[in-house]
Parts: sequence; C-alpha cells; structure tokens
Amino acid sequence: MLPVIAGVEGLTLTPRERELFTRLQPAGYILFTRNIADYELTRELTDELRRLTTGPDEPIIAIDQEGGRVVRTAEIGVQLPSAAALAQSGDSHLISQAAYYNVRALTTMGINTNFAPVLDIASPYANALPSRCWGADSQEVITNAGVWNRLLHRRGFMTCGKHFPGMGLAECDPHHDLPVLHGTREDFLREAALPFTALMPELPSLMIAHLLIPEIDAELPTSLSPALVQGFLRDQLGYDGVVFTDDLCMGAIAKRYAPAESVPLALRAGCDLPLVCHDAVEHLPAVAAAVEKLPQDVMEPVVERIERFRRFITTTPPMTFLEWNDYLADVRAFCASVPEVGAAPGSPVQNY
Repeated sequence: MLPVIAGVEGLTLTPRERELFTRLQPAGYILFTRNIADYELTRELTDELRRLTTGPDEPIIAIDQEGGRVVRTAEIGVQLPSAAALAQSGDSHLISQAAYYNVRALTTMGINTNFAPVLDIASPYANALPSRCWGADSQEVITNAGVWNRLLHRRGFMTCGKHFPGMGLAECDPHHDLPVLHGTREDFLREAALPFTALMPELPSLMIAHLLIPEIDAELPTSLSPALVQGFLRDQLGYDGVVFTDDLCMGAIAKRYAPAESVPLALRAGCDLPLVCHDAVEHLPAVAAAVEKLPQDVMEPVVERIERFRRFITTTPPMTFLEWNDYLADVRAFCASVPEVGAAPGSPVQNY
C-alpha cells in the first residue's frame, strides 16, 4: 500500500492509471468536478477503483463536498447550500437536512469520505475560506459543524475536519502561495484550534493546513512540520486518528517542494495520507520510490492508522434511475428553501 491519496485524471481511468494504481496500490483517491459528469459513470469509476485495490479493506474514495462554491457534483444536479448559508439560518434541522442530502448523493456514487466539515473560523480575508465556514467564532463553528458531522457519521460516512490548526486569519490563498500566521500553540488553543479540540472525539480524520507559523516551526510549512503535526496535534492534543495533508500540488507547497520531496516530509512529520491531487500519474512513481526509503518506525504507525480507518469504510448499493430522479427533485426543493449568502472572492478551490 502506498500511503497517498491520488487524484484521478478524468471520467474514466486511463490505461496508465490502471497500471500504476494496480502496481502501487494507493491507499485512496480523490474525485473532483473533472471526474463527475454522469451519476452512473461516476459509480462505474468508483467501482473500478475498488476492484483495483487488493487486500481486505476498501480504498478511501474521497471528495471535497462542503456545499456552496465547493461542490463537485453540480454537473449532475446536486448543488448544496454553503456552510455560511446554513449557519445564517440558525436552524439545526436545516443543517441536518443538508448533511442528509449530501451523504445520500455521495454514498450512492460509491464515495466514502468527505473532506469536510471546515472548522476554520470565518474572517474577512480573501483566503479561500469565505462562505465555507460554519461561523465567526469558535462556539458557532463547534455547534453548527457538529450537527452536520454527526448526521454523516450516523449514516456510516467518514468525515474530515479541516484545516488544522485553523487558518481563518490567513491573509492569502494557499492555492497560490504559503500564508504566514503568527501565534504560539497556546494562542491557537484559545480560539482558532478550539473547534478541532472540541470535535476531535467525533472526527475519524483531520486535514492539516498549509501555513507557516514561525513561533511553532520557522522553517517548515505546518503540513510538513513534526513540531506541528507530531508535537502539537498528536503528542500535546493526543489525536490518534488519520491525518491528511491538504493538496501538496497547491502553490503553498508546490512552489517549494516536488511531491517526491513533500510526501516523505509529511509522513515523517506525523501525517498519514498526503494528497497528490493533480498529475498524480506523473508524480506517483517518484513518490513511491521516496516512501520506500522511509524507516520502519515512521511507516508502522502510518499503516496502522490507515488500516484502522479503512476498516470502517462501507459501500452502499447505487440508487435506481427512479430513486435518483426523486432524490434530485427533493434536493432542488431543499436548496431553494435556503437563501445563499453573498458572493465570495474567487479561489481555485471552487473550480477543481
């Protein structure tokens, strides 16, 4: 097993992808808008990814399906309200309904993991987060994201809180470059990291932000930093779930490190599953060669946590044609009942 989440190029696998995925056995995959143009075709894609995976456990098949501008299923008629719109409603029942419609679509397409909820605290900065946050203070985020997360869990779905330790105050978009935030561990625990610490017992996985926090690690970005991941998240806060990096192909990291460099750095830092979302077939052979050189004491806990996570993955049967069309009518009616918030600054995150 290669401890990486790999991006897929298109609507169907290429021969090169089939050969690489079969040989290297990535722990999982992530789907984007480029992979989803037809409900039945998407289910065929996820079924094939499962068939290529050897061993007793299914692969992680993940997506960023938050709602609002981060929805990868708009092409097939599933457009969900944003976290900000649902939070503005102040209605926990609406939040639960949104979570239900979200997980209903994902499970029937064969997806088992959602890189959500966002647990960052909303701020006025154009840092990729506007409209994606569940509140403007930690308690609001904890309450609203907690309702949403628990509904997905009750439906047997895997979730991921992001972006630890909280990047709401970042002044630039990490898709473009590396944001710099200032603060000690104690500073983050007073506000930005509170949603993560409060919901940690309910979250099977977390995602690390791409930030530079000089007071914690003056040299390495948070997603590659042993001081942040192992020292703060694992040792101090005691988190033993799976830890994903954000996409290592984002400008914040890719301008400084190739994936063959950043993946082993992330694993050494205490992460379990680095994301290589773009041009994965070009990067995976070099990534696999670099990972093979990592010592056993690094890889053993990584493999253990990934296997534990994958044991809880389940796959549900697809909907029939009539069931799918009834679902689409219901989700359209629901979305029409939730007024969306104003336009947010553009970010690459909404175009993937």
